Amino acid sequence: MPDRNDDVKVYQDKKAKAEDYKSSAYTLLIVGVLGIAAFILMEAGLFPFRLAGSGKYITYGVMGTMFVVFIVMGILSLKSAKKYTQEAVVEEDLTGKIKAWAKEHITAEAVKERVWFEEGTPDEMKYFQYFEGIKAAVTQEFGSLNASYLDALCEELYAEIFEES
Repeated sequence: MPDRNDDVKVYQDKKAKAEDYKSSAYTLLIVGVLGIAAFILMEAGLFPFRLAGSGKYITYGVMGTMFVVFIVMGILSLKSAKKYTQEAVVEEDLTGKIKAWAKEHITAEAVKERVWFEEGTPDEMKYFQYFEGIKAAVTQEFGSLNASYLDALCEELYAEIFEES
């Protein structure tokens, strides 16, 4: 039987993803280009060492292929970074709208009024029910959102709402 937590994914915002892809792309491109340049310089005799014999061609073939793959992966990572950068703009706009709406419409008192507890409910359980109340309010106003995005956003909202009170 699969664990229920197997479906839970940690949310990473689009801006952070774009930065990750961009740094990976630059690293892959630099390593790929420097590797190929090193082979060219080595073959031109500018380095004090050279590969000799039949092993030279195997090394050049394998390493050259690897450096070309690095360059291709770097280019693909740049494309992904560009895509996530565009998505980040949309996500930041939505996040701003949700936070502005929440600041006007969700207060600690309102959340506490929406949630019912049995006598003696521990604070930890109250947190989860308050959190679910915030999620329900956001979902009701903005419709269905990505579950991990909604969870991350509601955690921020929870902190903002209950720190003020």
